[in-house]
Amino acid sequence: MTAPPAHTPRPARETPTGITPAGAHPVVGRHDVARADIVTASDLVRHFGLWQERAARTPVYVMFRGRPRLVLTSIEVMETLVAPHVPDRGVQALDSTALLDLVRDMIVIAGPDLRITASSRTARAYFGEAVAPGLSLDTLVPIPSREALINTLHHVVAAGVSQTIDLPSPRRAGGILTLQLDPHRRGVAARIEDITAPAPPAAATGTAITLKDT
Repeated sequence: MTAPPAHTPRPARETPTGITPAGAHPVVGRHDVARADIVTASDLVRHFGLWQERAARTPVYVMFRGRPRLVLTSIEVMETLVAPHVPDRGVQALDSTALLDLVRDMIVIAGPDLRITASSRTARAYFGEAVAPGLSLDTLVPIPSREALINTLHHVVAAGVSQTIDLPSPRRAGGILTLQLDPHRRGVAARIEDITAPAPPAAATGTAITLKDT
């Protein structure tokens, strides 16, 4: 026969306010939780009205098999916890524009609805009001080419793959734009380059200019 251990831990006990080891408070995360704020799942079911009122004042930790598993709290507390994670679209667009202005490429960002949310400085200089936030991305090209662009944009968003397409430039007849379209936050990032061949230099007229001494 072996000797009993020098110290035998006392079993956990269940009380009307929850279940805790005798003489100790449970620890949830890194914070001690008062016994008044803990309840077992079975006691919660039996006295839900009582715990509902208590949860309106302070979060209540629901124990399951001796360990905290759920938290019962008020809607105000939940809204406070969730609110910081809801993006502010105005601030997000402002931050995106500031970052895009640091690059020299023409870049236009659109959301899932294919409406423009931000653009780089060079894109605004090239397209003007056509890249204003809220406008559809297909307005960057002439009307006859917009259907082809829209179809390509929908494919990029749906399939999550990059596509490149050449379309006429709205700035001058015969101009060509290359649009590199990449998935971006459920929307599209368009990197645009004007690949129109430069106009040939003007033909020499043969007129000589004579400098006179004064």
